[in-house]
Amino acid sequence: MSAKRILKAKIGELLIERNLLTKKQLDTALEEQKKNGGYISQHLISLNFVSEMHIAECLASQYGFAYLPLARYEIPSQVLKIIPFKLINIYSLLPIEKSGNSLEVVMADPLNEGVIDMLRQVSGCDIEVFISTYSEIRQAIGNYFHDEIQNADEVALDPGELIKQDMLKSFIQVKDYGSGKEKRRYKRKDVDLDMVYFLKDQGCKAKIKNISYGGLLFSTELFLPVEKNIYTNIVCKILAHDVTINAVVQVIRVEKLGENQYTIAGFFNFITDEDRMKLTLLLK
Repeated sequence: MSAKRILKAKIGELLIERNLLTKKQLDTALEEQKKNGGYISQHLISLNFVSEMHIAECLASQYGFAYLPLARYEIPSQVLKIIPFKLINIYSLLPIEKSGNSLEVVMADPLNEGVIDMLRQVSGCDIEVFISTYSEIRQAIGNYFHDEIQNADEVALDPGELIKQDMLKSFIQVKDYGSGKEKRRYKRKDVDLDMVYFLKDQGCKAKIKNISYGGLLFSTELFLPVEKNIYTNIVCKILAHDVTINAVVQVIRVEKLGENQYTIAGFFNFITDEDRMKLTLLLK
């Protein structure tokens, strides 16, 4: 099912409409999400308010997403390589089949338009969305990427070497949606770092001018529209070692300096615990 659709209602609202959830339960789950981050659907499930299948059936019925039982599906190895493993692991999704310029992807949260837009950029394909449960997708990721998951665990930085855990685990988002202005909650550090971001599966070079726990300011030759999500690789040195920090950055301000020259500000829309730890060390 094409990802290009009008998504008017959120999952919590849909579940309430179908009498599968109460407003009080939704408010409780939203509080948990505010404290701990993550998807609202995961909190609804962990609180035993709804089941994974309730959510899958609700989305399938409302928007026409086809449900895919992953246990019965064999994904070609070449298709799995189209989307970087880190994105697969972060967003709990899997590419399942490619036909021409169309890439079929199975997701537990098919309403996340920012992620779908990013998949278009990284793959250079139109995205066709299927739905499965979070547990089924995580099981399939474990089966297909067993070695990558093990290696990721082995090279992860030790949180004990870093600053307080509550800073590391805080979800980074600094855009003030009420006023539409950027909120500068974190001290910025002037830097001169190389960055690569991806548009339609092409890597584009940029230079980071300053960076904070909340986001960054960079220069590039390409125009990027406000609210666009980009997948980035930030190259830096930490403790005398060359390190790459991966993050999803959402554009919040664009300034044209001249012909093919732009300064762009963005906030970290998503950054993993491991990469957040690297960022902490960079900013110390």
